[in-house]
Amino acid sequence: MNVTNLARVCLLVAALWAAEADAGRAATPRGPARPRRVTYAGRSADAPWRKAAAARIEKHRKAGIVVKAVDAKGAAVRGAAVRVRQQRHAFGFGNILNPRAFMLEGKDGETYRRIFAEHFNKTTFESGFRWQNWLIPARRGVLDEHKKLLDGMIRFCRSRQIGIRGHYLSWAPLTRESYKPTDYGKHPEKLWPELSAHIDEMLAFDGGRLAEWDAINDIIGWRDTMATVAGSSEIYAKIIRHARSKTRTPLWVNEGAVLPGGSRLEAYEKIIRYLVEKKASPDGIGFMGHFKDSNLRAIDGLWQVYERFAKFRLPLQLTEFDIDTRDEQLQADYLRDVMTISFSHPSFNAIVMWGFWEGRHWRPNAALWRRDWTIKPCGKMWKELVRETWWTDQAGKTDAGGEFTIRGFLGKHRITVGEGRTQQVKDITLDGKGATVTVELHGRG
Repeated sequence: MNVTNLARVCLLVAALWAAEADAGRAATPRGPARPRRVTYAGRSADAPWRKAAAARIEKHRKAGIVVKAVDAKGAAVRGAAVRVRQQRHAFGFGNILNPRAFMLEGKDGETYRRIFAEHFNKTTFESGFRWQNWLIPARRGVLDEHKKLLDGMIRFCRSRQIGIRGHYLSWAPLTRESYKPTDYGKHPEKLWPELSAHIDEMLAFDGGRLAEWDAINDIIGWRDTMATVAGSSEIYAKIIRHARSKTRTPLWVNEGAVLPGGSRLEAYEKIIRYLVEKKASPDGIGFMGHFKDSNLRAIDGLWQVYERFAKFRLPLQLTEFDIDTRDEQLQADYLRDVMTISFSHPSFNAIVMWGFWEGRHWRPNAALWRRDWTIKPCGKMWKELVRETWWTDQAGKTDAGGEFTIRGFLGKHRITVGEGRTQQVKDITLDGKGATVTVELHGRG
């Protein structure tokens, strides 16, 4: 993508992202670390949950790969060198792309885009698809420029096979009238006509390019919501039915204060059950996961929540994961353990963090890379898990039957067999059924 050509776009819309977080959220002031030692249940190296999680990862996130080496006559080749190297995860390990940071020129912009492309295979555009960021450009006559910016970001991701999560088609809370074209508390009759027209416009722009949408974000919310104005939660079923009539892209619901704190857990479970009963079931369930020192849920407690929602038999996803603390070791440890318990659950299909660079993060302490681009312990932990612990890279030689057998993590792999002139390369996609690959070594037999 030519960033220079889009510089004007960045200038035109830069003011639109002053509200980088939804209503009710604010960056945590940076102050001295708390004197007391903060920790969480399940942190110890010998915590019982670890063994069970490792077994589930082995069962659900890996499958067998059998490489068979043969000569020109089909006879098994013993002792052939084999290497299996993963190229891409099937599981989503993602992060947000902030439009303003994405458009930066110079070293910061180059580093931001490079690090993102190297370390993440899934994304959410932090604020680009929010209703106000269509409404305000339209009022200022720059909506086409805003769409060009998003088009550029979409091209960047699709060219790198990075799945995009649309955030969002609708946002339930009504606490900031500027986020909507109308004060629906005063004019409830305008809610559905304006909302449905907006959803139609968003999906038409998407055109099937996105991997999924948050159909309803903060569906429980706080204070007045769309359901308050509409008179019932039927408005949410109506949103999903309407969107589903316009697109085949999976439609998710998303909510916070379920994993950290848990104040919306019961209500979230109830509304999902309501949607299922109304034949407007979402295609997936998202958990925001904005953690602080004060709400680090026990690892066993996270598993219990996951199990409750897994009963709906829908995919689960950690959609907005971050850990706001100045204790960098605590941060790295909790990131490791939340990722591990989530990756181990068979219903999960992705973990998406809510920011990676301190220079553009709604909670700077939660970043993986500091402002000067030095990596923090939590960033190193992310890399270690995603590209080492849960990454296939094994080598060996075929046995007497010409076979080399391993278990690899699901995703795309490159298999190299033989050496020198006889070397052959094959690419495969490993799913839960496993894969058997036969490679003929030229010049043999």
